[in-house]
Amino acid sequence: MLKFNSIILLISPIIFFACSPSEEELMKESRKNMQSENYKEAINYLDKVISKNNANANAYNMRGVAYLQLLDYSKSKEDFTESIKIDSSNYKPYYNRGNVHLESKNYEKALLNYNRAINIRPNDADLYINRATALFELKQYDAALEDNKFAIKLSPNNYIPYLNSAKTLLQFGSFNKADSLLNLSLKINPENGESYYWSGFIKINTDQKEAGCDDLIKAKNRGFQDATEALEKFCK
Repeated sequence: MLKFNSIILLISPIIFFACSPSEEELMKESRKNMQSENYKEAINYLDKVISKNNANANAYNMRGVAYLQLLDYSKSKEDFTESIKIDSSNYKPYYNRGNVHLESKNYEKALLNYNRAINIRPNDADLYINRATALFELKQYDAALEDNKFAIKLSPNNYIPYLNSAKTLLQFGSFNKADSLLNLSLKINPENGESYYWSGFIKINTDQKEAGCDDLIKAKNRGFQDATEALEKFCK
């Protein structure tokens, strides 16, 4: 029996090694878990990928996204930085690291990373939309408008740059232009509660209280939380 057991112990590691998943298979499982929003399990698979190949820039970037979704900004930033060290020609980790800084309200650092991403990939609407958000927070409103304008040119069926342009124009008191853009955003996405919220804000501030309150109700019904407080304040 001892000899038999020793043979099993000797053979088992060979079988395990032969059946262990490849780096490509582990990446595939990681993507599946990312798509199903099972981020912790994705991280487990990506840990295995990186243990096999610590020069896999895509694995670091993907794990960084998983950590970002779990709101672990420190680990996500570390992974995006490592991905950039391995392959500085890929725009994604710059963009993602910019998103970490944006979520952390480090707007100047976010801007630097979006600039790097745009230098690599100059025709991606998402990059301009997020850079415009950083510019808005830095009160660089004209530059934010330009980025949103270009994003609309690149992706005319994306409601977000219309909405963000409208919010920026409100900083200048340009209610009519902002309202036109909000209407365009709602044509693209009628379930967009935030556009109804700002449309309501404009109407209430231009002596159209009843119509404005109707828009705030629509915003609330679509899950935009700020609308509840606004209804309490303006529509009682």
